Amino acid sequence: MRVLLLFFSIILWAFQVDGQIKSENIGLEISKKNHLEFTKGLKYIDEKQIAGSPYLNKQFQPSYISKINGAEIRDMALRYNIYNDQMEFKKDGKILSIALPNEVVRINMGGKVFIYKPYMTARNVSAGYFQVLYEGDYQLLKREQVKLRSPSEKTYQDDSLRFERVSPQFYLRYGDGMAHFIYSQKTLIKVLQPISQNVINYIKSNKINTKDETQLIEFMEYMDQNTK
Repeated sequence: MRVLLLFFSIILWAFQVDGQIKSENIGLEISKKNHLEFTKGLKYIDEKQIAGSPYLNKQFQPSYISKINGAEIRDMALRYNIYNDQMEFKKDGKILSIALPNEVVRINMGGKVFIYKPYMTARNVSAGYFQVLYEGDYQLLKREQVKLRSPSEKTYQDDSLRFERVSPQFYLRYGDGMAHFIYSQKTLIKVLQPISQNVINYIKSNKINTKDETQLIEFMEYMDQNTK
């Protein structure tokens, strides 16, 4: 069942964070979705009625933001809404999100580093948040996934909507380029071209599972140690 997100208003804000390092105003917008609308029957449901969680961590965590113009913002409490692909925070009792994520170099939240970068989808080029798992010649990136399951899918015995975490996706990014989804050994080899036969043999002999975070990190370490 197709679900449309309804946004009642978008407001741009300027937010000043005081600190011992350079900081500046950062554009913000209201991102709270109050209702979900079903295309069939026009049924409105409050988000609080949905089981599960769309967040990586529901609690807001002290975070550090660096921007492309060199500005830095510290001690800003954020949380990552995976379903909306937004970094959220509270202001005046409202849930807000960073309005211009493409101006952010990186976000350090709860010990995890996030970047906002373009990536190729099945149909076009999009952009979104990724967690950085490894940085060498290539960046190994992790993209979290949350689906909204409807009662019609009969996944659960009750008749409620539910946010459900599904397996994350892993991407590789070289330099300032686009992030590429690696969903098989074949695509991993293709994204890394040109590479030596030794690397290809390593991938195949070790049966690298492109859905296994630990194996991918170990492979990236191998790449950096053996391809200089």
